[in-house]
Amino acid sequence: MQRAFVDRVTRLAGWLRRSHRVAVPSHGPVKVNLGSSLLVAEGWVNVDGALSALVASWPTPALRLFYRLAGIRAHMSEAEYIEVLKRNRFVHHNLEYGIPLPDASADFAFASHFLEHLSKAHGEHLVRETLRVLRPGGVVRIAIPDLAVFIDAFSDGRKEEAMDGIFEDWELGHFARHRYMYDFEMLAGLLGRAGFTDVRRCEYREGRVPDLEELDNRPGSLVVEAAKPG
Repeated sequence: MQRAFVDRVTRLAGWLRRSHRVAVPSHGPVKVNLGSSLLVAEGWVNVDGALSALVASWPTPALRLFYRLAGIRAHMSEAEYIEVLKRNRFVHHNLEYGIPLPDASADFAFASHFLEHLSKAHGEHLVRETLRVLRPGGVVRIAIPDLAVFIDAFSDGRKEEAMDGIFEDWELGHFARHRYMYDFEMLAGLLGRAGFTDVRRCEYREGRVPDLEELDNRPGSLVVEAAKPG
């Protein structure tokens, strides 16, 4: 019941702010973390549709209350939660409606285990939006669960393991549900159709996007980088 209430509030807030746009830093490379949750690195603009991003700028006593609603007590202490929200820039935005940045305003975009939580149509829209907000030569890095791994597990007889990985646990709430999955060829095709070039499969914590020691936290993911034509 609590999870359903939180989902309704955050989705309504996302709809009300669907046309919202934010300014980007005027100095240094502009780095945007899409669907960031609380996986952040210093200097990034973290865009997320969940409760924590909505309340990030609120006073500390309010954050203590929302910590109990955020459903992350098994992963992060209250003090850690408050520190992450206070020390980093969060933008609350439902990325189904696009990215709230100006055209050609970012140098790097990063999304870890987020694309699979969007429908096929919303995923295509997000990739096109990423191309829009990147400057010529800008790079996007996407990390997702590899559909090919689950297909292989299913073929090997590990059927429940495969299905659990594909569908996740719906009890975790609206934003946690998997809605579409990709292997390398599917993801590379999606990026190419959107207009990206130089599509590369990358190793864990290796690539052209900065701060991967902090941001790459899912070994075994399918990781792909691509560039906006210069």
